[in-house]
Amino acid sequence: MKEISNYWKALTFAAKNHGIKTRKDNETPYVIHPMRITAILRAAGFSEFKNEDLMMAALFHDLIEDTETSLNDIKNQFGKKSASIVEELTKPEDDEKGSKEKWLKSFDKASKEAKIIKMADRIDNLMDMNLDIWPIEKQKSYAEQGKIILEKCGDAHSELAIKLKSVINKILEN
Repeated sequence: MKEISNYWKALTFAAKNHGIKTRKDNETPYVIHPMRITAILRAAGFSEFKNEDLMMAALFHDLIEDTETSLNDIKNQFGKKSASIVEELTKPEDDEKGSKEKWLKSFDKASKEAKIIKMADRIDNLMDMNLDIWPIEKQKSYAEQGKIILEKCGDAHSELAIKLKSVINKILEN
């Protein structure tokens, strides 16, 4: 049997660090989001056995932005590779208007792993949008940003690119 203790440790680390934080519905524990991303990645053919750093980085991708977790915490406990991917996925602190789009456009220079996680992240976020919580204008804006992600990251994995395009189109057709 293959060793999975590092991945299990990563699941616990993500859950503890996200704590009691919830998604926009104020009911769903936030940690469900990175766990769903790993499910999307599994559906696309990745696994915690063959792609451990990718899967751990998916679990950690929002920790730096949304919690007190530091990049060094991740690096010290899970290694340089996972931490490096998380760093690429962490939006720099910037209040400049249009900075998110600028940051998303920079993903053409990102690692293949960061691009893969970014597509899976946007797929999950778009699929999780609820009309009762997210106004249609916000959904469409988020889907438009998804087009940037698709353009800059789509070359990293064709199946994820196809799924992202489908989810974007579903929202923009409403």
